[in-house]
Amino acid sequence: MEQDKQLKEILFNSTEGASADFTNAVMKKVHALSTSSGYQPLVSAKLKKMFVLAFGITVGAILSLCLAISLANTNIFSWIESIPLPHLDYKKLLLFILIFWVLFYLNMLWEKKSHIHSHGNI
Repeated sequence: MEQDKQLKEILFNSTEGASADFTNAVMKKVHALSTSSGYQPLVSAKLKKMFVLAFGITVGAILSLCLAISLANTNIFSWIESIPLPHLDYKKLLLFILIFWVLFYLNMLWEKKSHIHSHGNI
């Protein structure tokens, strides 16, 4: 929060006498401010490594399971085909999905429009 205020102050002070080297001067000040603040990441490096390791183990386990299923002599497809499925009216299902996404995008546009008007930016 304090860093944002400092960045805002740097930008306001730098825009008064804008010159040809304006961008470089501002970026040097911003870089100096960001390196001096001693930014601490929200997640430690050890936790990141543990997450990557857990993700890798999960992906490896899934791939190993897929390989084991593909190499097995058991007939899995007949077991899947023997499961009784309900009779679905696919036209209604596709119509529902289409209507859902159309309304989703209309709502998104409506929210964007109302957000712009509520802040006074047209």
